[in-house]
Amino acid sequence: MNDKKLKVLYISSWYPNKVKPMLGIFVKRHAAALAAVCDMASVSVYAGERDGVEEIEEDGIYTVRVSFKKVKSSVPLISNIKRLLRYNTAWKKAIGVYEQKKGKPDIINLNVIIPAANIAMHLKRKWNVPYVITEHWTGYFPEDGRYKGFVMKMLARKAVKSASAVITVSNDLKNQMLKLGLNNDYHVISNVVDTDVFTTPANKAQTEKIKFIHVSALDDAQKNVSGILNVFQRVHAAFPNTELTIVGNGDDRERLEGLSKSLKLTDCVHFVGPKVQHELVSLLQNANAFVLFSNYETQAIVLLEALCCGVPVIATKAGGISEYVNSNNGILIDVKNEEQLYTAMTSIVTERDRFNNPISIRASVIDKVNAKSIANQFMAIYNKVLNTR
Repeated sequence: MNDKKLKVLYISSWYPNKVKPMLGIFVKRHAAALAAVCDMASVSVYAGERDGVEEIEEDGIYTVRVSFKKVKSSVPLISNIKRLLRYNTAWKKAIGVYEQKKGKPDIINLNVIIPAANIAMHLKRKWNVPYVITEHWTGYFPEDGRYKGFVMKMLARKAVKSASAVITVSNDLKNQMLKLGLNNDYHVISNVVDTDVFTTPANKAQTEKIKFIHVSALDDAQKNVSGILNVFQRVHAAFPNTELTIVGNGDDRERLEGLSKSLKLTDCVHFVGPKVQHELVSLLQNANAFVLFSNYETQAIVLLEALCCGVPVIATKAGGISEYVNSNNGILIDVKNEEQLYTAMTSIVTERDRFNNPISIRASVIDKVNAKSIANQFMAIYNKVLNTR
């Protein structure tokens, strides 16, 4: 290839928008990492209050977002048909805006197969341009159960078969997709952590208070926050100098706050809602341990952010977590095992010097998750695809 930058087009099922600003934020972070070395563009559509087109440069990414009016019919069949028509019309409009500005790309990256797979496959035929897939979805895991139905499975199989490569964010997700017969040339690339922001504090003073932190969208079926609360009641009874901060928002928050109240934990468990990046960094840096008691995961980016802040983690052996957590930077426990969680949390209190090297904890992951490393890994795959056509 010559010195001209590779033109990469992201077609994304999930991408941040005005209605859901955090949707697929990890997809955007991949794109931003690639923008340093590629001519990067992102096209996505979403349901909003009205039709609209947004064309903007964000983080070095030429970005097109098209909104289509939400369908409000109470008849499921009519609603589904109307939504599909509006969805496809929005994609046609979005691709038209991109094509007028950029022409055609060198390669397409489809982010999350369902539901945007048909768009990538159509553009492959239209432009004679290959596409690769980056998958993040937990739906393939049986514990999640959302990968079901003839239409969804047929679409996924077609999309994977037509792709030149499939990238997952963990080996566990790769293996699960292969188990489902979604065969292809697989590669594993981590989500991106902004390692210039998520960093160790300049000076962390040891205090009498032992601070645990959990960060998630508070989906209890996946994150098992109720399990953390049940265990923390015992931890706090044994060690009154402990506290737990729960960051995030979601449908289960009210019920979880109610559980905390019934367990008489309101003085030591703090639900603080969602936090912007610099606030989250401060909370992580001041914590003694990050706790993730998930039933299933693909990777858990906030766990990587905690490690980059030099904070030890307690986490279940779910998804790709065990690919990053070891005895030098945290404690791995079995899914749903509250006794192991109790033992791990109490060891943070009783063995305060066990994880006393935040620089070492950060070093255990930084080379795998920084933007430059991620971009180089993607570029190697893109070039391999284009050079073997």
